Amino acid sequence: MENIKPYIKYSIIGLIVGIFLVSFINGAKRYSSAINLFGLQKVVVYGAQSVDAEAVISRANVTHGASLFTMPLDSIQARVLEEPNILTARVSRELPRTLKIQVKERKPIALINHGKISCVDADGFIMTLPSKSLGSALPILSGFTAEDAIEINAKTTNIKINNMLTVLKEIRQSDAFFFPQISELVSNGENEYILYTADSATRIYLGEDDFIEKVHLLEAFWATLQNRRDWDDFEYIDLRYHKQVIVQERT
Repeated sequence: MENIKPYIKYSIIGLIVGIFLVSFINGAKRYSSAINLFGLQKVVVYGAQSVDAEAVISRANVTHGASLFTMPLDSIQARVLEEPNILTARVSRELPRTLKIQVKERKPIALINHGKISCVDADGFIMTLPSKSLGSALPILSGFTAEDAIEINAKTTNIKINNMLTVLKEIRQSDAFFFPQISELVSNGENEYILYTADSATRIYLGEDDFIEKVHLLEAFWATLQNRRDWDDFEYIDLRYHKQVIVQERT
């Protein structure tokens, strides 16, 4: 090749190397296929706590022994997301034989008592109770009637639930210490809302509107007591009147 011009020589060398690489890759593929080097052997689920991992794997609906490279990850992810209690999912390959499914679950913020118990997350998505323990006590939303449409596995349009979620989310954001002390949030027959504390069953009347303002008013009122009083000291706290806090102490 000494008489060949340099650029032609390099082109020929490059072509030979390219042919060799293509042949090598194709041969490796045929070899790995012959011994099923990348055949699915294990599915691993990460992030599942209240949702059973086996339910996630069942949703994925993959075939053991099938090549990882032929598996459509987007389709598998879409099937996993059909599990109502899962918010997000990410599917990836872990060579040589493992499929990894990373999930993020919906986190219930409250239970709903409407004939049977369901739960709802902060976005208003209503779910059946997960198969595993929720891990901590949650407030109960109640006071619904037969006319209240509450659809499972869907984002709610029920105005009562959405109002209650406004209250709970604002309390959780502004006073995380008080949130675990909420036992129940009730919608009464007059479209007003009453909050009950867990240990003392103190009633907190919220009225029918301006919920965020009333949560802040309650927080400010409690701050003035400077830990000198407890919920047990009060029969009720009434926030229904504009910028007023009316209390009835226990005798």
